[in-house]
Amino acid sequence: MSQETVLYQELEKLDLNEIKKIANLWNIQKIPGKDKKSTILGLMEIFQNEFYLKGVLEKFTPLQVNILTSILKNKGVMTLGEISRKVNIPPINVEMELNVLRKYYLLYQRKNRERLTNNLDKYHTYDEYQKLIKVETNPKGEKFKYSIEKSLHKATLAELPEEWKEAVGVKKGEHIDTFLKHALSAEFLQKIIDDLSDFDKDVLHQIYIHGGVIEADTIRNYITVNRGKFEQTIPHLTALHLVRDLYYVEDKFIRVIVIPKEILDHLQFSPILPPVKKGTRVRQEKISANGLDFFLNVKKLISYISRKGLNLAKSGKIKQADHKRTETELLSPDIEIFPEKSQVYQIELILPILKLLGYVDIKGENVILIQETDDFLKKDIFEIMKLVIHEVNEARTRRLNPPEVFTATEVPFYEKGILDKTVKLIMAHGKINTSVIFSHIIRDHLVFAPTFQIKTYEEDLADLRKEIISAIFYLQLFGLIEVEYPQRNLSLSELGLHYFNHEPLVTVTEKGGITINPDFSIIAFPDRVSLHGIHLLKAFCELKDYDRVYTFLLTKDSFQLGILLGYDKETFIHFLRESSKAELAQNLLFLLDDWGNNLPIVTITEDSVLLRTKDSQVMELLLGQIKGKKFVLEEVSPTGIIIEKSKVMEVIAIAEKLNMIIRLNR
Repeated sequence: MSQETVLYQELEKLDLNEIKKIANLWNIQKIPGKDKKSTILGLMEIFQNEFYLKGVLEKFTPLQVNILTSILKNKGVMTLGEISRKVNIPPINVEMELNVLRKYYLLYQRKNRERLTNNLDKYHTYDEYQKLIKVETNPKGEKFKYSIEKSLHKATLAELPEEWKEAVGVKKGEHIDTFLKHALSAEFLQKIIDDLSDFDKDVLHQIYIHGGVIEADTIRNYITVNRGKFEQTIPHLTALHLVRDLYYVEDKFIRVIVIPKEILDHLQFSPILPPVKKGTRVRQEKISANGLDFFLNVKKLISYISRKGLNLAKSGKIKQADHKRTETELLSPDIEIFPEKSQVYQIELILPILKLLGYVDIKGENVILIQETDDFLKKDIFEIMKLVIHEVNEARTRRLNPPEVFTATEVPFYEKGILDKTVKLIMAHGKINTSVIFSHIIRDHLVFAPTFQIKTYEEDLADLRKEIISAIFYLQLFGLIEVEYPQRNLSLSELGLHYFNHEPLVTVTEKGGITINPDFSIIAFPDRVSLHGIHLLKAFCELKDYDRVYTFLLTKDSFQLGILLGYDKETFIHFLRESSKAELAQNLLFLLDDWGNNLPIVTITEDSVLLRTKDSQVMELLLGQIKGKKFVLEEVSPTGIIIEKSKVMEVIAIAEKLNMIIRLNR
């Protein structure tokens, strides 16, 4: 029968070399058949294989697709003139496009020999393609919502791929509903995924973190780069119904690989963990929670700038030496949830926050503090936490253009909506893998967005991935989530439950939660010490080690730094008393009292303005007018005061009203 078709007759006119060229156009690696006849029959069978047909269709330009679909919609035949009017292009140009389609043996031409013009030449699609090529569109992303059960409930077992039936273990005479119930059960889905090769799992995972939808060309490139074969991996996953290889018309033939709804639902709770590449060192299993460390580091950086200053390079960026110096002074919270971001220095994250809070600016080649910070440092750490998170939440809504040093460039501040969605997902699951968050948010915010366009998908996806990375990164940095390595499962931390769910924090430390040794080293057991207790130890002591238990060292410098950071020494001593089983040694109490009194603080104020009078009575008269207006920083003598630089002109105006003679030295 196939030998009587127009397609067979057209192919038979060619010699074997020309037939091989057509096979090459269709990306057919192995030529079927031993002789010309069997080769043609084999090729015709492959031409009707949807996998190869899709590979050809996705190559065509929008104009070629318009021509082909117009002919298909017109019962498979149109004249050149009709096509020309349809696409609004001169016949000579249309013929060039038609010749491309003819080379792929999708169309054939029948000349009209009764007229001189060729506008009446008819172009037919081969019968083999008439019902095979679908010209449907993708309204409301219906193609991306493919459901196995919905699509196959009316199918017969004979229509299902043999590979899938063998994997499931079909029984003789079994009804399709019974088969699907077993095939789509959580146990079987997990088994079929577990039985995949590491490479096939990786490909499935790649599609999953794209929101369950990926352009065929994108995943083809991924497979090729990783030394796989697209024509083997995708048909195998398709045969097992783990993905669907679909296409639709949107200017072009858009070919996408889609994960069915049932598989997506299963992967939410049993995600595929990407295989570890050979030679990669696997991180030790652990659970990481940063607690209040970052907010303590905000205080520590303020203290660092006030004590040592911060110089910028000529480029306007932080010097590498300052990067390293500040990093040794700050605590080391875990910021390695995304390995590619592991080289971020905390100063790059904290300076933008201090700028938002209005505490820092640039003067010459220095980062300077521009207002008094004592009140901020004395705030309760939970108040600072709420203030910092609020400022970062609002950062994207402000139209600011600060110098680069005050911009979080490596990990930009997140979009509040993405953070909220991430937190909701973590709350809903209790414990959730990062890949599930990516898949969920990409589907909701991108794939099913009214403005979704496949041609900008990869670009939009890259932007959205950055937003999700930032949201998870800062949630971990702020101590609101804990991360289980190496799987990177996320859950709300104790601090996160307190912040988002208003759950009360444990504030009491068990007796014996810490052990103080004679050398003033302190061992703290995290399961017996409150979050705030650990925070106080980190504020007043040097953190030496953490491996299931904390090891701190209490020194004069560390204790005095705790006081400079705004903490009350009596609160810390009370904590030590309540937490240690043994009584505090008298020599320790004596030292703490000695270290905490009369700190040798030297205050240096730049850009201050000294106002002097020769007569103390004149000073009293002036102070009577300006004292309540917050102009005066300090009274240094009966005839001398330090005033705000920005208030100089206002003070001059007041002095002139009092008939005083001004002498301004600049």
